[in-house]
Amino acid sequence: MKISLRELANYPLPAFLIGRCTHPVYIKWLNNKADTLLKRDKSRGKPYAAKATESEYKKEIHRAVLDGGERDPYTGEKLEWELISKWDSKEKHPDGYKRKFLLMPTVDHVFSDGLKFEICSWRTNDGKADLSPKEFVEFCGLVARHSMKG
Repeated sequence: MKISLRELANYPLPAFLIGRCTHPVYIKWLNNKADTLLKRDKSRGKPYAAKATESEYKKEIHRAVLDGGERDPYTGEKLEWELISKWDSKEKHPDGYKRKFLLMPTVDHVFSDGLKFEICSWRTNDGKADLSPKEFVEFCGLVARHSMKG
């Protein structure tokens, strides 16, 4: 995939990523996430996706990275940006391999019916599934309270 000078200018590498991933790798990740999410949202019949462009998705994902992409918003853990573009979904992986990627940054919708994103770990995104941020926090509270009962 060729990266244009315009993309490099429009989506500068966030300061917290300097030394952790290269600008071209970040742009490749951003392009991939925008393309994947737009296609998925369209296939799910999301009304906002019908009119949206890949460029709008990239802009909103980049904004989410700038607004809080250094740490998982739910756990406070530092995200491992060094892992982006390293997972190959077409490859068969040995048991336990995914555990190495638990803190890899992913893009998640803040609300199921809008073009607003947040960056969180793969583990959080998997756990959150289709819950709103409020529902996810409430669920985590239930789990914590239940586990404290011993």
